[in-house]
Amino acid sequence: MERKNREIQYDYLRVIAVIAIIMVHSIPAQAANDTQQLFSAMLMPVLLSFVGIYFMLSGLFILDHGTEDILAFYKNRFLAIVIPFGFYTGIYYFYYNVYLGQDKPGFFPHIKAWLFGWLTETTPMAPHMWFMYVILGLYLCAPFLSRMLKAMTDHELRIFLAMILIIQTLFVYLQPLGFLPGEFFQYMIFKGWLIYFVLGYTLKRLYQNTRYFPFLAAGLAGFALTMIQKFFTPAFTPGIHDLAPTMIAMASAVFLFFEQYGTVSFPGFTKACGLISRHSYGMYLIHYLVLGQFSAAIIEKTWIRHFYVPKIICLTALTFFISLGIAWLLDETVMKLLKRIPQLIWKRENDR
Repeated sequence: MERKNREIQYDYLRVIAVIAIIMVHSIPAQAANDTQQLFSAMLMPVLLSFVGIYFMLSGLFILDHGTEDILAFYKNRFLAIVIPFGFYTGIYYFYYNVYLGQDKPGFFPHIKAWLFGWLTETTPMAPHMWFMYVILGLYLCAPFLSRMLKAMTDHELRIFLAMILIIQTLFVYLQPLGFLPGEFFQYMIFKGWLIYFVLGYTLKRLYQNTRYFPFLAAGLAGFALTMIQKFFTPAFTPGIHDLAPTMIAMASAVFLFFEQYGTVSFPGFTKACGLISRHSYGMYLIHYLVLGQFSAAIIEKTWIRHFYVPKIICLTALTFFISLGIAWLLDETVMKLLKRIPQLIWKRENDR
């Protein structure tokens, strides 16, 4: 459901996050020289911190409100998340297996193959979809997790946060060295991407109005330690991105910066960010196809392809705007129609 009073700091974060994710996929896998390698090494941790911020934003809203009626929560998530997810995987399947495919097995075999690929995370050329399987798993337990966290006092929540961060740190750095048995972490519930999901709610509740400098210092230290790992200990870089404590510190610093200082409104710009934010989910789902099949083909035909940084920027910008147009068009047409079908079914059942 659309919030009547939008909190613009989260719109800003979503816009930057979707740009960051597109740019991650726009950076070439191989650098041609040391300068390009340094640029990529410094930029990548900053961009990847927004993967965690995506989870933090989801956890912030889901765990704070909207889970009181469990059945209604699952219905809303089905409409808002599952239906678009299934539809966009269908686009990927159709493009690669039907439009570009050589075999023509027929309608029903294609439907079966699409459904199987969707359920087993094997949709062709859609590696970024891993995010959706994680988020769906988190949503499944969100109503119960929300009740648990809300029942905690602030003091208890701080202890809980410290515990999961310490355990995650030990796992990242000690297990690769053989100092931590696998069984120690195997049965921990609060691990992996769930940390970010909980972190969004926790940071806002506990640290929304506290001094920002300690978090800024922690974020800068996380970035510095990541650089040290990359350039001075390249043989030992466990969890250097994603779930490393350094990355958690960077994501937390960015999140709290917008939480405390991101409420400034700019006429026109703020409205545009709100529009992009509303369609950022569709943009995330479709951007990989747009980037690989359209933006890259266009940029490769221009002089920009010879320049490392301009190429990355142009690929990101072109993919961003094309993805926004597609997401806006589909959200306002096909998505509304597909969501209407289960709504009518549920309404009919309630009227009986």
